[in-house]
Amino acid sequence: MSAPNLKEIEWAISELEKEESDWKVYGKLADLYTVRKEMLGVSTPQPQIAAYSGPVLAEPPGQYGDSEFLHVVSGLDPGKAWGIMDELMETLQVVNKRAYDGVMRELERA
Repeated sequence: MSAPNLKEIEWAISELEKEESDWKVYGKLADLYTVRKEMLGVSTPQPQIAAYSGPVLAEPPGQYGDSEFLHVVSGLDPGKAWGIMDELMETLQVVNKRAYDGVMRELERA
């Protein structure tokens, strides 16, 4: 079996974008977007964090909430955490523009 070409990747992406939105579809799309980026040689800019020296969460997660996300991110390197969140937001912008816009509005108001 040969490796897929760019045309096949684009076709698969377009088919998945037509499907009902759910996390399984999002996961497949994220994988395909990554493969397409690699095939095209597109690099993702890394967020600039030089001015930020503290941990992602300065206090234990309980101060902000007790979600699984906050517990996982509380111990991560800020650069890695923000890089992952940036990729997630890029994917969300493509697969669910309405949700992306809502998150962006909330961040602008914060």
